[in-house]
Amino acid sequence: MKKRHVLVLWAILLLLFSKVAIADKTRPVTMACSSFPPYKIENPGAGPKGIDVDIMLEVFALAERTVDYKFYPWKRAVKLVEQGKIDGLCGCSYHPDRNQNFIFSDILGQLSQGVFLSDKVSLNDFKSVADLKDLSVASVRGYAVHKELIEHGINTHEATNDDELLTLLENGRVDAIYSYRDTVLFALANRGESGHVTYREFVSHPYYFCFSKKSDQAQNIINDINRGLRIIRHNGTYEKIRKNYQ
Repeated sequence: MKKRHVLVLWAILLLLFSKVAIADKTRPVTMACSSFPPYKIENPGAGPKGIDVDIMLEVFALAERTVDYKFYPWKRAVKLVEQGKIDGLCGCSYHPDRNQNFIFSDILGQLSQGVFLSDKVSLNDFKSVADLKDLSVASVRGYAVHKELIEHGINTHEATNDDELLTLLENGRVDAIYSYRDTVLFALANRGESGHVTYREFVSHPYYFCFSKKSDQAQNIINDINRGLRIIRHNGTYEKIRKNYQ
């Protein structure tokens, strides 16, 4: 008799757990994105949504989850996720101080940063941002690389986007632009140009999907995303998405 009661109890618990799992899947996952072409493209119309957005939609579809994503300024997006008002960020780099608020997925991609030089400028040694001290350099205001230049006391010209950076470089107003490789190459491609810049990489950083530790679904979402990332890397979808933006 006792054995029967135990079996009934286990059956009830399994039913409850399965209902919770189903409920987890039915609530849309909310994501905060910040404009960062070609990774995240705000208001794309009928055009491409961005590398990270395409990957995000692919892995959530594999997990049979609905995702609701909106664009915010970067600092606001981070704050909303830290507070648990939104489940996750469409992409962020790792910093130890973010461990307190975020859970990180497997690697989403690599972000290369460095300098694009004018034809008249050579840079023999580039082991530190300080090596740019003798050049006039432009960067996008608000990018982490812009703050990096200021901290090293580099003569810095500000731009609002990567297209403006290219204009400054082409017009000879600066010797170099310090930015992210793919954002500049995407801006260059949108101009219908290619092969007109010299790029020197400084460093390459991995970045991730990041989820709030206050989200009630965070760990389950991470498990689904990591599984999806493995699948699309294995079946070639990941590389296909990236090539669409080259």
